[in-house]
Amino acid sequence: MANKLHLITYGCQMNEYDSERVAGLLRERDYELTTDEREADVILLNTCAIREKAEDKVFSKLGELKRLKAARPDLVIGVMGCMAQLQQENVLRRAPSVDLVFGSPAIARVGELVERARRERRPVLDTAEAPLVKITAKAAGAERLKAFVTVMEGCEKHCTFCVVPRTRGRERSHTPEAIVAEIEGLVAEGCREVTLLGQTVNAYGRDLTPPTDLAELFHRVNDVEGLARIRFTTSNPYNLTPTLIRAMREVPKVCEWFHLPLQSGSDRILERMNRGYTRARYLELVEALREAEPAMAFSTDIIVGFPGETDEDFEATVEMIERVGYDNVFVFRYSRRPGTPAAAMPDQIPDAVKAARNGRLLEVVQRVTAARGGLLAGRTMEVLVDGTSRKSPGELAGRTRCNRVVNFDGQGQVAVGDVIHVLVTDVLPHSLRGALATPEEAVCWSR
Repeated sequence: MANKLHLITYGCQMNEYDSERVAGLLRERDYELTTDEREADVILLNTCAIREKAEDKVFSKLGELKRLKAARPDLVIGVMGCMAQLQQENVLRRAPSVDLVFGSPAIARVGELVERARRERRPVLDTAEAPLVKITAKAAGAERLKAFVTVMEGCEKHCTFCVVPRTRGRERSHTPEAIVAEIEGLVAEGCREVTLLGQTVNAYGRDLTPPTDLAELFHRVNDVEGLARIRFTTSNPYNLTPTLIRAMREVPKVCEWFHLPLQSGSDRILERMNRGYTRARYLELVEALREAEPAMAFSTDIIVGFPGETDEDFEATVEMIERVGYDNVFVFRYSRRPGTPAAAMPDQIPDAVKAARNGRLLEVVQRVTAARGGLLAGRTMEVLVDGTSRKSPGELAGRTRCNRVVNFDGQGQVAVGDVIHVLVTDVLPHSLRGALATPEEAVCWSR
């Protein structure tokens, strides 16, 4: 009888990817995934350390699992990921029911670590740096239509608010050959779209011998027969080059959607964050991208309430959002992370001020993104069909190349995985409605 594994994932897409790999590696040791923690033999929490709230959720969950452990002493509880890498012994001290703590570099050895924890019946800690390993194992039944593919690990930017350089280590790239081989395997299993992942994905390849870059990787992935789309995240404006901008225009399968974190519209705050670019430089990059690809859709991250942020600094961020005209904006209130330079900065912003600025910014974002969405009405757009509509099971849903959800009636002519053309008939706050395009409308389509 197979052992049962229950996985709980917090945080970013990289963590989702890591959880899939852990499930796949343990499957090779006869572990089956279960959605019911009560029947699990091993429970692993894949954690995030970017914001304090994420850590609070983990410790709260560990408190709940303590009761399950008391009833079932043989249960193995593990904590992995960024919080495990950062907190290490503190996790074991605050949550004595935890049997295993390991960082991202140890994922390739998860099978050995779990068996060791089960055998030795004492806490196992593994947070040391390890060689970069390309792991392609995935859980049974994992979604194949779209897939994340890690192309590099780590970050060396040292933004003053961020713990990633401490939790994920230095920048290390996988070889193009290993990445293409993984994608070819995914496509053979039905994958149509890949998202290339890295903490600073547009820094890809400079550590390899010979050096390469993300633009060259685009060209190589584009040649994979059967793959329909390429996305990538997350980029840093500092590493955005003319070569990469040109590749985003020239490589057919690269989608017209770019997540380009701004964080603040104030030069003074950007300098305190150690972001490596100015407001003017960011606008130059946006202009160059839109000149190269007028259909480019932008999303971004914003931090409100960074230490020392004045009303004038905040207003500069508001103005920047309106000026760029983003299609989507993720707004976060600044959260102090122990061990980061920003946590010790003077002029910490009161929570009430953060909340007020957060609310104001969300109002602006809603107005700006609605205006951008309105430009799509009446357009014929390419859509990758990825499932049924959440609200109307009789209809299908998919995403445009610019990453908008579209719901439509497939009229019995369309299947999941098809790439089709849809005429946008209605623009809603969080999605589009459309109708299958006629052959004439499809011929007139342009990216």
